[in-house]
Amino acid sequence: MWRTDSRRSAVVAPPRSMERRMSAFRPSTRPTHETNAQYQLGMSAYEAGRLEEAIAIFARIVERGDLAGSLARFYLARAHYRVGIDALRARRFDAAVTHLSAAARLNPDGRDLGRYLAAAYVGQGRFDLAARQLELQVNQSTSDRDAPIRLALVYWKQGRLEQAIESLLAAAQREPDRADLHFQIGLMYAGVDDYARAARSLRKCIELDPRHGPAHQHLGLTYGALGRNADAVGALRTAHLLRPRDAYVALQLAYATAAATGEGLDTASIPAAASAPPDPEHIAELGRTIAGDPDFVEAFLALPQTGMDGELFATLAATLEWALERHPEYADLHFHCSRVYERLGRDEQAIRAAVRALEANPRYVQALIHLGRLYARTERTGDAIARLQQAIERGGDYPDVHFMLGQLYRRDGDRLRARRAFERAVELNAHYVEARAALAELAA
Repeated sequence: MWRTDSRRSAVVAPPRSMERRMSAFRPSTRPTHETNAQYQLGMSAYEAGRLEEAIAIFARIVERGDLAGSLARFYLARAHYRVGIDALRARRFDAAVTHLSAAARLNPDGRDLGRYLAAAYVGQGRFDLAARQLELQVNQSTSDRDAPIRLALVYWKQGRLEQAIESLLAAAQREPDRADLHFQIGLMYAGVDDYARAARSLRKCIELDPRHGPAHQHLGLTYGALGRNADAVGALRTAHLLRPRDAYVALQLAYATAAATGEGLDTASIPAAASAPPDPEHIAELGRTIAGDPDFVEAFLALPQTGMDGELFATLAATLEWALERHPEYADLHFHCSRVYERLGRDEQAIRAAVRALEANPRYVQALIHLGRLYARTERTGDAIARLQQAIERGGDYPDVHFMLGQLYRRDGDRLRARRAFERAVELNAHYVEARAALAELAA
């Protein structure tokens, strides 16, 4: 017989425990050159499907304090998860347990990327405030609907187990169609080792809410405790389908499948590791924090480019779009959104966002330079020159800006203005090799 300690599942962890779980993700600084290089190698291996190689590389940098190390931890968990699922489908149960355990340890809640980024951000010292606010909301809640569960959990924590179950049974008698009450009753019965009643309550929860992933998961664990391994596998397969990134569910499925191998189960029917779209709630959580400090995006833009940029920066784009719906007057958010669009190769969207940044703040020098570069890349030479000239007039008298202007004038056939721009770049930076080379070409 296989089983886990079901007593732990009977009591919902208070918000402070969420803080401890999230504290594993703390990107405190920008990436260093060393971790950038390792991160890029690891992402290349991950993208190519060389997961064992990716695991070895990511494992070397996950303890670094910078953003690349923190993201390496996320993708290390995902690589372990994918290898673990492949091993499970191939009936290599020891390898499956090893990798799925590692995935569960690295990313305990099976967070998608949006939720992970939110956890990473608030882990930089802002989560304490969020946790305190969450506790305040729970403590001040006056919802009669939630009161029976809260009361039962208080009884449970005090060791009054029978009273906890009786209070929930009375609530379920008053409101028999509430799946959440039957789920909590099932957990508490399992907590006192009454697995037959636990299974009955969890089945009732699933009857009322067929997509209740935790109910399927705990029903599987309950069947395992009863020695009904085939039923356990069936319930945990459903939980895995409903929660495709939850490494703990996959690990429990591995244990159950290994225990049921003598019963003729077909492990090939276990679904492969799946990708899930960003959770809107997690996008909103991250968006609220970024709206208060959009410079956080700079740390992500400083990461080296990899083949996995689409996922990371699409999540950031969605987050910034969420924040902009609520704060359209923030020029910084429009500017950072433009830069993220640029990283994704969405030049037209990047241009529109940069224009909106300048509508909000016409003297935004960095936005003027950025828009000039976007116009230059999309062959709108006149527009690019105009924006860069505006940037210089408003304080952006930088060597790179003059060099870019010189290139544009040369493209436009205006050699005189091109030479003046390159000369100004060299005047501002005597060691500007590219500008000196451009002057030499004009003089030839």
